[in-house]
Amino acid sequence: MKTLFDNKMLANNRIRALFQPEDTMFLRQASITRLLDRLYDVNRNFSSILDIGCFNGQLAKQLLSMSPAKHTDNFTLYQIDLSRKMGIFAHANAKFSHSSEMKIPGEMDFFDLILSSQYFQWVNDLPGMLIQCRNKLKPDGLLLVNFFGGRTLQELRTCLTQAEIELSKGAYTRCIPMVDIKAAGGLLQRAGFALPVCDSDVIEVLYPSIFELMADLRRMGEANALVSRSRQFTSKKLFQRAGQIYQQQFSNDDGSIIATFELVTLTGWAPDESQQKPMRPGSAKNSLLEYLKSDMHKVG
Repeated sequence: MKTLFDNKMLANNRIRALFQPEDTMFLRQASITRLLDRLYDVNRNFSSILDIGCFNGQLAKQLLSMSPAKHTDNFTLYQIDLSRKMGIFAHANAKFSHSSEMKIPGEMDFFDLILSSQYFQWVNDLPGMLIQCRNKLKPDGLLLVNFFGGRTLQELRTCLTQAEIELSKGAYTRCIPMVDIKAAGGLLQRAGFALPVCDSDVIEVLYPSIFELMADLRRMGEANALVSRSRQFTSKKLFQRAGQIYQQQFSNDDGSIIATFELVTLTGWAPDESQQKPMRPGSAKNSLLEYLKSDMHKVG
């Protein structure tokens, strides 16, 4: 399998982001809020929870403060991230583990809830990660994760590529590749999850210019950590030209530029006999056509 991301650089990016002002984390908070909103709709409590890519610990903190509670009184919480340094932000009641390859340690318990907020876009082997999660869930356990999807930063990608082709007749990949919603849903099914659901929310953010956008990405820990990124000094002319293209193609009347972020949410359950199952094709006892005809007759 080809390694897309430099996990050492990614860990350094995320560690630096931990110490940024709270207001730079607005997209992370939006991600957490949407994830926990989904969890509110699940009519059960959980006793064994895993938080993958726990970052500053806010997902677990807000999960455990939900009212009504979604965890049992005797819950266990595990958190995992790339670097040991992330452990200083782990929840006081959590068992923290770090993995430079972000693999779920085999000695960990089985879980009835696995969560992840805004991390899976950085997973080198997303199908493999989903299979790991499936194998670590108890029967009827829930996977609930979200991450940046395929429409994220579509404007920035277009402008950087066009500018670099103009200036140097070629282009490096300067934004990470992201999974679109259709592919993500297929991966859930391939990993063996029951009742898979995949949906997305699009968030549009306004910035004064391309430079404020890229600064925000660095502060959030979302800067380019591709193995194939350019190691050469990047001329300021590239970003100036990309900024001009951005203003021409993706700006409002007031001159602000639009940056699109797509949050893809995956929901899947470990199979269990207690779950509802679709009816076998052809097993219906009544014809839909006959039902519609009888309904029309009543109206008449």
